[in-house]
Amino acid sequence: MRCCLRIVSLASILFLAIGCGGSGTTAATKRPGPIIVLDGGNKRIVQMDDINGTNWSTFGSPGGGANQFNTPTGVAFDSKNRIYICDYFNDRIVRINDISGAGWTPFGTPGSGDDQFNNPYKIAIDSTDRIYVTDSSNDRVVRFDDMSGTNWISLGATGSGVKQFSSPIGISIAPNFQVYITDYANDRIVRFDDMTGAGWTTLGTLGSGVGPFTSAVDIALDNNGHMLVTDRSGKLIQTDLMSVTGWTEYVMNTPQSSGYSEGKVLVVDQNLDQLTRIDSIGGAHSAKFGTSGAGVDQFTDPDAVRSLR
Repeated sequence: MRCCLRIVSLASILFLAIGCGGSGTTAATKRPGPIIVLDGGNKRIVQMDDINGTNWSTFGSPGGGANQFNTPTGVAFDSKNRIYICDYFNDRIVRINDISGAGWTPFGTPGSGDDQFNNPYKIAIDSTDRIYVTDSSNDRVVRFDDMSGTNWISLGATGSGVKQFSSPIGISIAPNFQVYITDYANDRIVRFDDMTGAGWTTLGTLGSGVGPFTSAVDIALDNNGHMLVTDRSGKLIQTDLMSVTGWTEYVMNTPQSSGYSEGKVLVVDQNLDQLTRIDSIGGAHSAKFGTSGAGVDQFTDPDAVRSLR
């Protein structure tokens, strides 16, 4: 049975079955590269060269050991093009060198302390290769320098006020190191200047129309002052940074994650098990790829999409 989302509290989790942000990358991709899709329901990572599925390859199987995932939900890349994955139900982060799985390195254990996660959802890497994770069921964002957890720092508590989150999911880091978060259950976007929470700014409330969000799950930034928000209500939203100026929507079925790639927009649709590429938020030259299943050119609850820079 397909599950669109589960929201539980302290003793529980928020999970958009496909996710999780997300994860996120810093601004638009720097140079063309393969497309990475986290095929959450199939517990694997998919890589392809283009929207036609050229050079389709996969990595991973169900489980909690090496080369295994229990629902991968967020993906990002460092300066060496190594791949970082949020392994949601295994409460860990995994780094691999490439789609072959070489260099498999896990980090994290279940919990709410240092070096621990409770449903890590999305991940982002800044220009100095520091790692940021939305620790969704701990209602916090964490940052550390490397896969040993060096200089671990966290921000957040449960709530809807300043320096508080209710199931943070999507994350993206601007070139000036400002952090952008989709605060899922608070139906808002949050931006802060650094991991002290300085410059805390929010945009949005629950609702429809220009301005509100309904379950925002992912966020990406381009190089032209725009943010791309994936909203589970059935639309992509592009608008100016922390502003409703230029607010434009592209209607979909159940978008789960989106990002920029070579000036175009990539998005995975959970219920349709499909990858879509459009030239712009207006929807020009829409191209779709994928069917439901576990074989070649197939997805089951795809969680995240990013283009490898």
